[in-house]
Amino acid sequence: MTNRSAAPSIDVEMDVGALFKSLWRALPYIIVLMLIVAAGTYVLLSRMAPVYKSEATVLIASGESDLTRPTGATGTDSGVLDEQAVASQVQLIKSRDLARRVAEKLNLAGRPEYDPANGTSLFTDLLARIGLARNPSDSSQEERILGQYFSNLSVSTIEKTRVIAIDFSSTDPKFAADAANAIATEYLALQREAKRDTTDDATKWLEAQIADLQGKVKDAEAQVETFRSSHDLFSSGGTTPTTLPTQQLADLSAELGRARAARSDAEAKAATIRSRLETGAPLDQADVINSPLIQQLVGQQVTLRAQLAQLSATLLPGHPKMQELQAQLAGLDRQIAAEARKIVDSLEADAKLAAAREAELQRNVDQLKTRASTASDAEVQLRALEREANAQRDLLDTYLRRYREALSRTNGDYLPADARIISRAAVPIEPDFPKKVPLTATVSVVFLLLAIAFVLIRELASGRPMRQVVIAEAVPAPAVVASPAPERPVAADGHVRWADDHGLRRMMPSEPTIAPQAMSEVERSLSAIAAQVIADKKRCIIVTLAEESDAAGRPLAAAALVRALSRAEQRVLLLDLRSDGANATTMGEGSGLPGFTDLFAGDASFAQVIFRDRKSRAHFIPAGRKPVAPDVQNGERLKTILSALDHTYDHLVIDAPDEMIPVIGSAAQAAMVVTEFGPADPRTVRAFNRVTTASIASILLLMVDPASSARVESLPTLDGEAAA
Repeated sequence: MTNRSAAPSIDVEMDVGALFKSLWRALPYIIVLMLIVAAGTYVLLSRMAPVYKSEATVLIASGESDLTRPTGATGTDSGVLDEQAVASQVQLIKSRDLARRVAEKLNLAGRPEYDPANGTSLFTDLLARIGLARNPSDSSQEERILGQYFSNLSVSTIEKTRVIAIDFSSTDPKFAADAANAIATEYLALQREAKRDTTDDATKWLEAQIADLQGKVKDAEAQVETFRSSHDLFSSGGTTPTTLPTQQLADLSAELGRARAARSDAEAKAATIRSRLETGAPLDQADVINSPLIQQLVGQQVTLRAQLAQLSATLLPGHPKMQELQAQLAGLDRQIAAEARKIVDSLEADAKLAAAREAELQRNVDQLKTRASTASDAEVQLRALEREANAQRDLLDTYLRRYREALSRTNGDYLPADARIISRAAVPIEPDFPKKVPLTATVSVVFLLLAIAFVLIRELASGRPMRQVVIAEAVPAPAVVASPAPERPVAADGHVRWADDHGLRRMMPSEPTIAPQAMSEVERSLSAIAAQVIADKKRCIIVTLAEESDAAGRPLAAAALVRALSRAEQRVLLLDLRSDGANATTMGEGSGLPGFTDLFAGDASFAQVIFRDRKSRAHFIPAGRKPVAPDVQNGERLKTILSALDHTYDHLVIDAPDEMIPVIGSAAQAAMVVTEFGPADPRTVRAFNRVTTASIASILLLMVDPASSARVESLPTLDGEAAA
């Protein structure tokens, strides 16, 4: 292999030290000039006339009292409370009509501050002549006064409130306070006048409407009475007025119901007494018992029964005395039965009379129904006329009530404004402008920055801080290198490194580039594993070793897999959880770098522990300089770190010892088991079982031949699925 040298290149760079030296030399002059500018600024500000500012605040709220609020009005006026209404009140305070009233009240025309035409300076005349300023004499006195008035006035709303701040500036502190208070007072007076004008207009309109409605109500009521009399539709009075035919029909219907009830009652009583007479049952009905004759007969019957019972103790039933008493009892029973039949006949006669009364009432009801049906259309028209009259009467009552309220408010001169002054302006003690110390400090700082910028720009324009640098680069010549058998290079720490071949190595710019060898079997195996990982979208991959696979030096399969994924245009990071430092030595050309243990302990950030691989675009996190924390096994902080890395990179490769597999196994989608033995070897099977016990990840078995051959074989997983 031969090399050839390239022509040296010339570059230009800035000498920062020379710039600072130039600035240091000019610093005394800058400070002196800054002090002169500060003194001049302070003197100039001291000679300026001070301007004082005073503030009055007004709250926008309904001024109505609960006792004087119009009927039907709510406690809060929505038209006053919204932001648009408050902004409208700000414009009202800044209106020209209000300004004219305040100017007249404060006699602004007599103050020299508000009439510049009477005292123009030479400088103002010069600017007006050359067109840079407007000549005050070209405008009217009112325009000049209002112009100065609006330049001194500032009206704003306080955020998230309904408070308006009125600020007024003047060279006279007392006048500033008087002007702010006068503006607030005239604003309230203007609101009251606007309400008075509105109330007067409403009163006049209500007068016209009331006069018109009175005539309409009178005509509507006359039409109702005329229609009722022409169609014989008279009201019967009461709380619920009804027409005369309707009331008569209701009365006859009630009378018909009573007649039917009387007939049914008489028929039922007669039938009951008759059935008891026929069956010989006791007659205990009220109509029978209440008969005086039957009561007398029953008394005699009781007496005879008592005598019969007394004689039966000494005489036999066939004795003449006993037979006489029996005959008397039988006669009394016949008399009671005959009297009961008379009562039945009387009840049946009452029933017939009630039936006749019922028939007569039914004929009358039928006649009234016919009359009521013929008058239904007239009643509908009558109700329509009554509704119209009632509507006109209600509207008239409403207008009359409002008219009386408006008239009483106008006559009583009670028209509250929708605002009130919550803070009157006070005479200011200190001027608002100029602020001598803050303005002097600001001018001094600005001058200092401009002076420093001027010195630096002048130095750069001179070209003195620039210098030339000659850069020589070595340009490699093409070379052909034989493909020797892969070897395991031994690092300084005694660990055997994974055979990367030149296909995995990218030399640093200062080293000659070697022609790539033909792809070895190891590289093809890793490329196949990387392609499988990318195709299956496996984001988190664990790399573990079978027992005794690192007897002659640990294979750096994790670093090789990361580089293979990086060559496939994947964003990949290697997280080294082994404490031997082999990965950091291979990928970072050094050990002792801050890494995972420092990040876990909180002594370093992600930016401090992530490094770039010197042979690829992959990133890696070394094991770290601190010992492994005892609480790393709980997995909580470790899961947080893994989640952050998983959201940042396409793939996360973890080179993990056996004791860390139960902690991180649940987060892995794939696991690569590296072994120097066969797939059926107990050492390989135990490594396989360690992964499948802690995770459901797919297993990728990478078999490493100590004689530098390697291949990828399929190994069935525990659930029967094949893993590449």
